[in-house]
Amino acid sequence: MVNSKDFGSKIKSIREDKHYSVRQAALQGGISPAYLSQVENGRKNIPKVETLTKIADGLRISKDEILRLAGIVPEPNIDEGELTDSQRKVAYFIDPNATDEEIEQIKKLVEIAKLSKHRL
Repeated sequence: MVNSKDFGSKIKSIREDKHYSVRQAALQGGISPAYLSQVENGRKNIPKVETLTKIADGLRISKDEILRLAGIVPEPNIDEGELTDSQRKVAYFIDPNATDEEIEQIKKLVEIAKLSKHRL
């Protein structure tokens, strides 16, 4: 379970890695800089999904990523073993010339989509 302090430090780290100021990230997401600062410093509970989406917009990260950071959607549990026939068919349908690495990326995306569908 993710606590507000851990969540805030992850958000702050992403923002700093992108060289965004608190003000810049907050305004890009349509929230107040003071509120974003409080979230980053663990002084606010993990926000509701609507606000998480705004924070994601401000940080230019995906909704899925911020939901995983908040502990709402778990990290995908991807088996690194062989692909099933069904998974290979899906990958082939998407791109018949896909490399094994691209097929693995497609597999991960499908797993993330499944998790998002079931959690939201």
